[in-house]
Amino acid sequence: MNEKRCIRISRARVLVPIAAAGMLLCAAASGGQPAVPDVVLDVTKTAHEKIDILLEPLEVLSGGLPAAEAGDRVLEVLAQDLLYTGLFRVGREAGSDSLRYLFAVEGTVEGPLADAETSGKLEAPILTLKLVSHPGRQASLVKRYRPEGLQLRASAHHFANQVTELLTGEPGICLTRIVFSRGWGDRRDLFVVDYDGENLLRLTANRTLNLCPSWSPDGRYIAFTSYDNGQQGVYVQDTSNGQVRKIIATEGLNLGPGWHPDGQELILALSKVGNAEIYRIDLQGRILRRLTVSPAIEVSPCWAPGGRDVVFTSDRTGTPQLYIMDGEGAGRRRLTFEGRYNDSAAWSPNGEQIVYACREGDHTQLVLIATTGENRRILTGGGWNSSEDPSWAPDSRHVVFSSDRTGYFKLFVMDVLDGTTRQLTFGGEPDITPAWSP
Repeated sequence: MNEKRCIRISRARVLVPIAAAGMLLCAAASGGQPAVPDVVLDVTKTAHEKIDILLEPLEVLSGGLPAAEAGDRVLEVLAQDLLYTGLFRVGREAGSDSLRYLFAVEGTVEGPLADAETSGKLEAPILTLKLVSHPGRQASLVKRYRPEGLQLRASAHHFANQVTELLTGEPGICLTRIVFSRGWGDRRDLFVVDYDGENLLRLTANRTLNLCPSWSPDGRYIAFTSYDNGQQGVYVQDTSNGQVRKIIATEGLNLGPGWHPDGQELILALSKVGNAEIYRIDLQGRILRRLTVSPAIEVSPCWAPGGRDVVFTSDRTGTPQLYIMDGEGAGRRRLTFEGRYNDSAAWSPNGEQIVYACREGDHTQLVLIATTGENRRILTGGGWNSSEDPSWAPDSRHVVFSSDRTGYFKLFVMDVLDGTTRQLTFGGEPDITPAWSP
């Protein structure tokens, strides 16, 4: 791994100030009540078992071409969302022989209100989306939306989440976002983007180094590492208004803040008494407990979803390996024994697996391992160059990470069950340290 990682095991000091720009959150407006479905499916038997679903053209009740275009955009987003879940096969033509449809999405779109012709303003369309089962076309889900502006995409995302949860029992991820660091050298800002790569927004503009963002469990706050007059510290941004406040900035390293599942405290590595050790602090920066006391360097802590255990990196055996301890610092056990540099561990939301970065030779790979240390599996092999900084989606199926396979680091999303990947970010600057929102 190279020196850009903010939670890299290193005795080097880095330099550099903080302030932030605001961010806007977009939520779908919904109406109507879903009917109780009569069909229950088990689609979790294998990684590749999928549900066939047909998306039918929306019927335009009024509004002409603008309404038709809005309906088409909703279906395009909805089709992409369902495909990205890894749980569906999507058809767009009822006559196709390639799919045997169990379900279909149909609906209507109503265009501008009557006074739009005199005011010159096109009002928001009214969308009615239905999930029906085949045969019989029994309605399992009905939602009505009146989306304004950018909420057209959000409405489609919301319906895709509803369909996913109803038919599979899995949480939908279509309204989630990813925050990450973009830039060069000692000037990197935080950006946020929708899970599908749309709606990129810059969060900081303080001409310094901003790294390692982490979402609070309720998605309202982002903790991150930044610098003020050369001193590294941990800061928190309120996503509702963009305001930033300093949490802690002790002498030395203040690395990799992560949220406790209850949202009331942070866990991080501090080097204020020598080597980096792991601490728990409250949101006022007061130290609650020191979890490690060792001549080794110990960094990159990550809570288990229940808040009982912590996975972290330690070089106490000579090479950085992953260990697990409880929230009081007791019961330490070693998790990894392969690879000469293991770091950036992230615990899956369902508590079953840990993904981490493993350096062996000239490149860093992503590795998946059970929390018991069994079933170790390399996710990114040859052709990926280096892959780092993994973060889980709420569905415990998708991982976002940074890879330089295109020449410099950009963000990619992988389905860890079937291995499919997609590139999330583009452009001419490196993107690193992503974190997926809850």
